[in-house]
This record gives sequence, C-alpha cells and structure tokens, in this order.
Amino acid sequence: MLDRCLAALPAALHGLDAEIVVVDNASSDDSSSVAAGHGVELCCNPENVGYARGMNQALAGSDAPFLIALNPDAEPPPGSLARLVEDLRLRPDVGVVAPRLTGADGTLQHSVYRFPSLRVAAAVSLLPSRWHRGAVGHRFWLEGGAPHDRSGEVDWAIGAVHCMRAVAVGPSPYSERWFMYVEDLDLCWRLHSGGWSVWFDADVVVPHIGNASGAQAWGEERTARWLDAAYDWYRLVHGRVAVRLWAAVNTVGMAAKAAWAAGGLAVHAPGRDRRRTWFVEARRWAMLHAPRIVHPTGTLPGGARHD
Repeated sequence: MLDRCLAALPAALHGLDAEIVVVDNASSDDSSSVAAGHGVELCCNPENVGYARGMNQALAGSDAPFLIALNPDAEPPPGSLARLVEDLRLRPDVGVVAPRLTGADGTLQHSVYRFPSLRVAAAVSLLPSRWHRGAVGHRFWLEGGAPHDRSGEVDWAIGAVHCMRAVAVGPSPYSERWFMYVEDLDLCWRLHSGGWSVWFDADVVVPHIGNASGAQAWGEERTARWLDAAYDWYRLVHGRVAVRLWAAVNTVGMAAKAAWAAGGLAVHAPGRDRRRTWFVEARRWAMLHAPRIVHPTGTLPGGARHD
C-alpha cells in the first residue's frame, strides 16, 4: 500500500513543489526500504510512537504554507492533492480540506461527521435505522444518510487525507495525547474553536483502504481502543457529567436495539438471520458503552488513565 501511495504522489500533486516525508514507526517489514526506493525523506523511529506523534514528526520543521497528512493506505489520483491545495488558496477562512473517500472497489466510505453530542447519540441509538436514510441522516451526517455528494463546510473529517493551512494548525497539528484515533476529530474541533472552518470537497475522490494499521495491530480490539480515545476526548471537552450522560444515551439506545432484535428472534420473525446479526452487534456496542457511565475516562492504550 505504501508503495502504491508514494508512486501516486507526483501525479496527485500535479507539479506542486512539495517535500515528501515518510516516518517509519519501527515497522517489522520492508516499509523503510520501499520509502527509500521512492527517493523521499525517511525518518525511522526506534519504537512505535503512535500516529499523531509520527505525523507531527513528518510535518515538523517545514516553512511550506500548506501541509498534507496522508495515510499510506490511500492512493490519491492525478491532480487530487493539487485540487485540495487550491481549495485552501481560494478559501482563506478554511483550516483543513478533506476529499471524498471510497474503498478500493469504488464504494463510498463514510468519512464526514457531526461533532459527538447527546443529540447525535440519540439520533444514532434511539431512532429507527430507516430514519437514518432520510432528513435525520442528512442533518446529523449519519451512516448511510450523509450527503457525501456535495461540497461544503463540515464539522470534522477523518484524517486519511487532511490538507491543512500551516498557519491554522501550527507546528504540531495533531494532539499526541492519544496514541491513535480521535486526533483528527480533535484537530477539527480546535480549528472551529479558533474561528477556522473545515471544508469537504466532494469532487475530489481518493481511494482509501481504511483502518489498515488498526486492523493489523489490534484486530477486533480496535473498536474498544477507538472508544477509549473517544470517551477521553468527550470528557476532556465537555466534562465528567456530560460524558456520563453521553454514555447513558449510547448504552440505552444500543440495549433497546438489542432487545428489539431479540424479540424478533424469539417469535421467529421474518429476516431472523439479519436480526441475529443486529442483536449480536447491538449487544456488543451496549456492553462497550455501559462501563463508561461509571468510569467515563476509560483506560487509554498503555494502561494510562487520564484525568
């Protein structure tokens, strides 16, 4: 994936004068030699310092007015990154621009969201799934209902491809509080708080495998790790009382969905196999959310609890 990503960059940048830096976080494969083969600047860390710290390391020390954080499982097509830079040139109030993401097969990846809130949690957890595809889904940018076909200002976009204005994000764009996950959410929150906006360019489409590193490192545990970071971020921004309420809404909603699916199983309702899948997934999510009502901060990777 890294080889394909780096091979795509010259055409994606479309003649822009750019420095390309790869930070190798103590990989155990031949990633460093792949990067060296493309003639880019290579920094090799003796240990895995995490995504945010590694990306900050890659972006540090440059006097370039625009910075692009790019995941190695993305393969930007010709002209795509140049178009994102042009978006920043044309919109002086924008701090970050993100493209529309698709899977390798061209299917849409949900990549733009509203900031986490009680209202969004209630919409996701308490409303019927069929409502997510209508006006509610559009309003709250829910899975399956968000309008990824039009450009505009958004709350936050996942960091697979972030084109950033250097003066807006500073010398270290991503918070190193978290080893991985929510650093993109946090960056967009801080930009909004500082008067900058985040722009989504639906006309720039970038294929992206999605969560390749997380799946490789943690497998099924990556969901719990993401929730650890998400709850820590929510508590940091909104406080302990708010995060407990957020956990309660998430838990009640997922438990209700599990109960509904279980009722269909008990009476042998049509679509029994589909309901069984819903039941297992909803119960799993409810069990992940429930402990946060009592212990809202969670335990971050490495066992460190943040207060």
